[in-house]
Amino acid sequence: MSTQPRLKLALIGLDRLGAIRARILSFQQPRIELVAACDTKSGSEVWAATYLPPSVKFFADTEDCMKNSGAQAVLISTATATHAPLICHALDLGLHVMCEKPISVGVITAEILTKAASKPRQKFLVPFCRRYDDSYQAAKRMVESGSLGQIHAAETTCLDQQDPTGFFVTFSTQSGGIFVDMGVHDVDIGRYFLDVKSELTNPKKQVNRVIAMGQQAFANGKVLTTHLGRTLTNGFEGMTRVCGTKGHSVINNNSPLNRVEIRDSYGVRAATTPDAFALYDKSIINDLSEFADVVLDDNPLTCTPDDAYEAAEIATALQYSVRNGVPVYFDDNCLPIIEAAKVTCP
Repeated sequence: MSTQPRLKLALIGLDRLGAIRARILSFQQPRIELVAACDTKSGSEVWAATYLPPSVKFFADTEDCMKNSGAQAVLISTATATHAPLICHALDLGLHVMCEKPISVGVITAEILTKAASKPRQKFLVPFCRRYDDSYQAAKRMVESGSLGQIHAAETTCLDQQDPTGFFVTFSTQSGGIFVDMGVHDVDIGRYFLDVKSELTNPKKQVNRVIAMGQQAFANGKVLTTHLGRTLTNGFEGMTRVCGTKGHSVINNNSPLNRVEIRDSYGVRAATTPDAFALYDKSIINDLSEFADVVLDDNPLTCTPDDAYEAAEIATALQYSVRNGVPVYFDDNCLPIIEAAKVTCP
């Protein structure tokens, strides 16, 4: 009886999402073998020894992990500021790369994409969780079938529960700010539903301008409206409305934790999904499964590096807009007309 090949993968980063990824990789991915976990923080080796199978090697140094773990691919789940150099180094070492969004905290140049394109045999995936959610995929099929008519606008909401510890304020120095860290999901899902490359005489110019008051107008006349916040008191909400000439589709308009209604002296209510990791738990399984299929079977990516690049570039422009109080326009090559931060790839 033949054994199906498995992708040998090393996970770099064991913080919030990294810890979730580690458990899924260990026990819920039949086509992936987690061979190594790496984190530079003191005490991470204790967590790894407690929660991961004994076959998973622990590394405290990323260079050592990439070179000596025996991995064919890496999943980068570290602070955003470290993504770009880790991606470049992994690609140079001949590894396939999956990296949590976004690629960088600054305005992203094409250098990382050029690096990835120069390694055609290596796969590079930046997964956006909504693309891998079953409900979003069902809505996408409705869009593609034409049952909603001509799509002309999308509206998204991404609201975190208020955190009294101040974690997100501190984290913003590493994440690039709320638009780069959080809003990039909304920009990406807007591009996903609005088909922003259609009906353009210049396919490079996908965006006219962005302004950080919630509205984004694409060059083909379609509109994305986004509401971001981290002051919700009941839990997490992540709603998307797709507007067509024949009908609208609303995804996750309510985000209950389960189907139980509580009827008591306060009225009729339901428990709310606590965070994005709970709402998109299936997505975290689906994107890893796709990555394994892409590497092992040479399947196409459903979320391309170009998708990640464009979404992050727009989100970065929004971050600049809110910090400087000005709209950001895009040139004919769809580059934001602001001073670009350098992302250096060797």
